[in-house]
Amino acid sequence: MIKNIAFISFLFFWSVLTYGQHIARVENVKISSKVLAQEREILVYTPIDYDWRKNEYFNVIYVFDSHSREFFDYTSSIISFITNNTKSYIVVGITSPYNEKLDYARNNDLLPTLTSKESIARYGKYAGNAENFYTYVKTEVIPYINSHYRTLPNSIAIGHSLSASFILDSFTKDSHLFQNYIAISPNLAYEQQQLANKLIHFDYSKVDRLTYLYISNANEGVNYWKEWKSAREKTYSFYKEPLKNDLLKIQLNEFPENNHWNTFPVSLYKALDYYFKTIFDTQNKYVSDKEYHVTIKVKTLHKDDTIYIVGNQESLGNWNPQKVKMEKVSDYERELSLTLKSPAQFKFTKGNWKSEAEVNGTYGNITIKPEEQSLFEFEIQNFFDQ
Repeated sequence: MIKNIAFISFLFFWSVLTYGQHIARVENVKISSKVLAQEREILVYTPIDYDWRKNEYFNVIYVFDSHSREFFDYTSSIISFITNNTKSYIVVGITSPYNEKLDYARNNDLLPTLTSKESIARYGKYAGNAENFYTYVKTEVIPYINSHYRTLPNSIAIGHSLSASFILDSFTKDSHLFQNYIAISPNLAYEQQQLANKLIHFDYSKVDRLTYLYISNANEGVNYWKEWKSAREKTYSFYKEPLKNDLLKIQLNEFPENNHWNTFPVSLYKALDYYFKTIFDTQNKYVSDKEYHVTIKVKTLHKDDTIYIVGNQESLGNWNPQKVKMEKVSDYERELSLTLKSPAQFKFTKGNWKSEAEVNGTYGNITIKPEEQSLFEFEIQNFFDQ
């Protein structure tokens, strides 16, 4: 695998110039939610040349509170800088705008039904629909994204304040809803520390895949929102003790020099920097247990080309570039039938990494989901050593 960042960047920009300069796109998508009985709007960012990169799939980041565009825009922008332009994500902005006609606000989405006098006094009627909002995200938003875009399974949920509380609560309902949870300055104190208690009493043996849980705080609980401090300290104290589950990676960050609002950029940078340095590579090695029979065909440039396929599992040579040779079926066609786990990631070479092939419709690894079809066809445009 090519690991030289400068070389990767050169190839990326050379390809952009070769095939035409495209731009990253943000779409406004309306969903008629049966669960919420409302029409809701989400934002969907797709990376540069998403349409041309038809042989690539992308992990997804879900950003809550994206009716405030700064959360969504900052997230979609920062990935490139943290990863030296080597990672591309689909970013979905989940919005909770105020509906004047219904007198329905963000907090209705994010808070459960409240019973304590303190909570009712603070939040009033703007609470109580979190269960439906959770169902909306799980059964309407995520399926829509997976069915309309080329997605990979290692998603990230990002929330701030009450939306951070919401994603932590979602984790306790179904730790598989997302694979990674970034909760920036969550309110752990509402309803007599209900969320803090849920996190402490959660059955962590349910986490059966590598999962990343990040929680941060600013100066809440010092000069304002005093009740936040004890709930946070109780939760942090619990997480500083071993959970006897190595599949859950937890990071806690405190930023007492920041306030509740401006802690978002510094927290998100810390969370994602840690994720890409310590979690990403291992998490993205995941493939399904089930195997699927497929046929892969590729058109090459010369009659005498010997083509190898190399990829992320045993049947693809485990990234050994001269282990799995394609069969010659005609002068310019090579073919191989094999069983693959999902998702399968691979490249074509002539037997070594210097001769890696540039394939139409991809800058990086070719990615396929063999559960979706049985025949895949590709076309080599060039070889890096030429």
